Amino acid sequence: MITSLESVKLILGITTDSKDALISALIPIVEADYLLIRNRAFDLDGEETVYPVGAEGVAIRMIAYHLNTQGQYGIASESLSRHSISYQQANGIGLSAMYPTAITAGIVKYADFI
Repeated sequence: MITSLESVKLILGITTDSKDALISALIPIVEADYLLIRNRAFDLDGEETVYPVGAEGVAIRMIAYHLNTQGQYGIASESLSRHSISYQQANGIGLSAMYPTAITAGIVKYADFI
């Protein structure tokens, strides 16, 4: 896997186990999202997956984004008086638009040369 439960908790400063199940479920989802945005499979060294430099940090920021947004993707701010919602600018089409550019900028994208 691109990261581990222990690494995510350490980097994000999570000291309880109340989010362990959610983080564990998010790790493979975030890895799949990373791959879709990257548009190329990770390299292999025999049977072992070789992750690009910085990939774990990006994955942890993607997990933090999921934990902090609680499913409210793209909302930058919301007011209650005279109800107003501001949305983040999409950084592309498809899945990469779900994450802020500050996160996806760390993923080296490859063109489809078919």
